[in-house]
Amino acid sequence: MKILKQSQSVPLKERLRQKLHPVRYPRMSGTMAAILGFLLDAPFTDPRIAEIIITFDGFVLARASGEVGANRFIGEYSDLIRNWRCLLSFAGLSQSEAVEAESLFAERIGYFGRTTA
Repeated sequence: MKILKQSQSVPLKERLRQKLHPVRYPRMSGTMAAILGFLLDAPFTDPRIAEIIITFDGFVLARASGEVGANRFIGEYSDLIRNWRCLLSFAGLSQSEAVEAESLFAERIGYFGRTTA
């Protein structure tokens, strides 16, 4: 019971930062760590991602902090969705944490087209 009270006292976004922190996933790429930093507003990489853009043909571009345009190629949107869902499945999130994580993704990056198999 004491553990439950402690976890509820920690803000939801902070619990997500802890559970999704790249240090917990040694095989996570620097790119995915930067995306997580963008989603969670956390300094996981330097430079940080300031903006993510999905192109009409399904590619992901990023603008790093201090840069003018989204000049950094991330990869294919379908790969990003697959990697995101894989991370969430391994993170051991509670239902409220999972909803918050998906909401942050939808708000900051967006879901486009068919995203489920």
